[in-house]
Amino acid sequence: MRGLRQSAILGVLALALPVAACGEDAGGGELTQVTVTSLPSAFLASMYVAEKQGIFEDEGLDVEIVELQSGVDGVSALVSGSAQFADMGFDDLATLAEEGEDSLVMTHNLVSRVTFTLVMNPDVAREKGVTRESPIEERYAALEGLKLGVTSPGAASDKYMRYYLREAGLDPERDAEIIAIGDGASLLAAMETGQIDAYQLSPPTPYVAEAEGFGTVLIDGPAGDVPLFADYVYTGWATNRAWAEDNPEAAKAFSRALNTAMEQVAADPAAASEEIVDRMSDDDVEIIQQTLDAMMPALSRDGCFDPEAVRATLETMHEIELTAEAGDPAEDALWTNAYNGC
Repeated sequence: MRGLRQSAILGVLALALPVAACGEDAGGGELTQVTVTSLPSAFLASMYVAEKQGIFEDEGLDVEIVELQSGVDGVSALVSGSAQFADMGFDDLATLAEEGEDSLVMTHNLVSRVTFTLVMNPDVAREKGVTRESPIEERYAALEGLKLGVTSPGAASDKYMRYYLREAGLDPERDAEIIAIGDGASLLAAMETGQIDAYQLSPPTPYVAEAEGFGTVLIDGPAGDVPLFADYVYTGWATNRAWAEDNPEAAKAFSRALNTAMEQVAADPAAASEEIVDRMSDDDVEIIQQTLDAMMPALSRDGCFDPEAVRATLETMHEIELTAEAGDPAEDALWTNAYNGC
């Protein structure tokens, strides 16, 4: 998804997603229909809990969650108005703005740390002589010559992998083979069958690979293994700016529901794990709870954006070549606290 070109954004979508409409709740009151697109992830636990617990309905929303394999489709759905919310990387949003696409704005902070977790074939890691205790520079350098799995070209998994390679003084085009595999389940299967030597994705699948013995975690994102990414505006809920302006109460209701659900997730991650397991690529509740426990330091509890954190993140993304420009840190350019109660 990251690094999209505007033509791709406008041309990819072929999803038959409904536009916002109104239905009725059991008591006859109207519900605003909201379509949300996402790639399944544990950091979306608050959304899944809000769905399961009826919290969205309590806020007057009828939320349909459409799961994707590519974030490209989510961005396209927002731009076209076919979906009202999508989880999106902050660097994606900045890149879209660079390319002249300013119809989207981030309204609810999700993750304040890059949660990508790099997992490698244990035999390859031994041959390279690296473990998670190795200096981070050595872990980056161990990627040389490997087959590295990513979800899709230009996606976050691709862009941050290329950053690791560049940090090791390597050329991503020449010194490793980057292979587009697909979603978390596909990456996990490719690792198990030896099609790739390593990949990175937000948990749980990297933890699954390690638990099953065909992977070893070298970089744990939720634990803050990469200091540069440990305090960072990483992912949030984005919406179509025009839709939010036309439907401010629905936008606020969505954020309130997420915050209510997030209180439950934080209070009892074990119970939350049971509720979200059917949305994950692995049905091992223990792995899901391990993932949620690991994610807790990275998850926003209130959806608020800190202007200083936004500024620092935009500068970092530009410095490490994730974005071509530094980006505008001012409120309403890329983000707003107008709908999250902050």
